[in-house]
Amino acid sequence: FSIGFGPRLLTWTRGHTEYAISAIPLGGYVKMAGEQDATRTQEPWEYLSKPIRTRARIIFAGPLVNYLVALISLWVVFIVGYPELLPVVGKVLDNTPAQAAGLQSGDRILSVDAHPVPYWEDMTQLIYVAPNRALAFRVERSGTVFTATITPQSKAITDPFGRKKTIGLIGIAPSGAFQSVRLGPVAAIGRTVAQHYEWAGQTMLALWSVATGKLSMRESMTGPIGIVYLTSEAMRMGLTPLLFLVSLFSLSLAIFNLFPIPVLDGGHLLFLLLEKLRGRPISFNVQERSTQLGFALLLALVLIVCVNDVNRFGLFEKLLGWFNR
Repeated sequence: FSIGFGPRLLTWTRGHTEYAISAIPLGGYVKMAGEQDATRTQEPWEYLSKPIRTRARIIFAGPLVNYLVALISLWVVFIVGYPELLPVVGKVLDNTPAQAAGLQSGDRILSVDAHPVPYWEDMTQLIYVAPNRALAFRVERSGTVFTATITPQSKAITDPFGRKKTIGLIGIAPSGAFQSVRLGPVAAIGRTVAQHYEWAGQTMLALWSVATGKLSMRESMTGPIGIVYLTSEAMRMGLTPLLFLVSLFSLSLAIFNLFPIPVLDGGHLLFLLLEKLRGRPISFNVQERSTQLGFALLLALVLIVCVNDVNRFGLFEKLLGWFNR
């Protein structure tokens, strides 16, 4: 059982398990007894002595634990309470549909086209999908409720995944007022699964956009340095942002680990699938060389995103500033 990859810096044995801390802190691995033909003693408890379905369950346990961490972290967030921005106008921009309709700072939007909008995001989603279409806004101002008809102006944008879209805007900014929302244990599970489904879709779309050149790797991927930096920032903000970030990173790690790349769990599952289809295992030499290639590619990717993290978050300048104190 090793924390880190590469040369082992520290090892100790407890029971029948050898533990290690290795030189490259980019993850970790578990190497089971009898995992290679050369090390087998034909004992029934060894890895290669197990049927394919058992070995697949062993390998899948890693991503499954990643997802369970993501699930529990976000579930706790929804139970403890998370902030939702209220639909209260903080500022009305000049020469916008909102100004023309007479909206003012402090106005609270109650509904848009008869759809209740308890939170700011609910309101913006209805506005975004209705460019150049008149919408009926129910507005509360100083205890008085009135209706204002506003037609969002259209704006062409490129979304975070490199897709061109046209959205609607009315020209208002939030006041910053928010409400802490808490869910019951059962409702929190449903909300967590729904949020993870959305994140998983966004993750896959982002990876596809990077692969097709629609999205820059520099803007879309974060490595170990960025994760440490973002985690430290979240810790300063409190428990809820930290758990939220842990959930997001753990889900991303679970998805990434299932990619069919040798050295990742998905690569090992691919070898097992090929073994099932062929009726015999892939040769050790092929697996070893594929794993070495996969590790080299993974290391190159990590180095690239680490450099991007240093530049994106201005960490080099912050480090120089710390030394110049």
